Amino acid sequence: MNERKLGNRAQVLFAKDIIIDDKRCVLAVNGPLEVLFNKDNALDIVWVRYKGINLSFLSKNGLNDGSRAFGANFEGGFLYTCGMDSISSCVPDKPMHGSLHYKRCDNVYSYEKDGMIFVCGDVRETALFGKNLLMRRSYEITDSTLLINDTVINESYTPADYVLLYHVNYGYPFLDECLVMDIPSAKVEMRSENSRRHAEDMLRITPPIDGADECVYYHTLREGRIKLTNPELNISVQMSYDTRDLPITYEWKSMISGDYALGIEPATARFDDFKMQTLAPQQSRNFKIKIDFT
Repeated sequence: MNERKLGNRAQVLFAKDIIIDDKRCVLAVNGPLEVLFNKDNALDIVWVRYKGINLSFLSKNGLNDGSRAFGANFEGGFLYTCGMDSISSCVPDKPMHGSLHYKRCDNVYSYEKDGMIFVCGDVRETALFGKNLLMRRSYEITDSTLLINDTVINESYTPADYVLLYHVNYGYPFLDECLVMDIPSAKVEMRSENSRRHAEDMLRITPPIDGADECVYYHTLREGRIKLTNPELNISVQMSYDTRDLPITYEWKSMISGDYALGIEPATARFDDFKMQTLAPQQSRNFKIKIDFT
């Protein structure tokens, strides 16, 4: 950034509180990278645009208050964090994909330092005579990277269980038939019979299909690195994370017309072999996902 060419740094670098569809948000822009955070939904990410091009999947439901059934609620967005009480429908009597996404984020603040933007806040899962879990969220945004940095803290005096799944969703125009997927899998397993029937297209983005069904694959990675490249847009996105923290990566392929999406979802547990993680009293665990845009 050449300061001599700027009248105001906000020409290229800022984080501003804004309201969209009655939701309290933070819009962060660092040069070509634009990220919209939702304070009312766990400080999850509504969209990411790079060089003016949308990378995210936003569902037809739009932003909402979570008062309907999951199919009518699910917003998509670039990041929809699932947990901390359930993922998918693994825990009876808990919302589909857990309660976290629809929890308000408190103590939200943002600042700029050394050409980076930081957006931070706290999300809690609590219950009378039960859990007191705090997720302390911190995002770092440069002009070509986004770092998701979450610390889960058990602030109660008894052990507490939790589970996490980072539902990162890609959509058109970044998601298109030319997209090249580089997933270094040591092992892949199918979640459903439909996924098995379409296994040969696992790493291929097909044209939209009217009335199709979704496919879900469990990837065990050789290394925590997944790269998606759209050669026609000349944009690549690489996700990097520690597979000791997030040992399972879900690939969610929805080649359905009107619901055209690809989810890359690092997680602590599988749906079919579901196990919660446990934190001792006052113990914490950190999770990081770095996303590079080139």
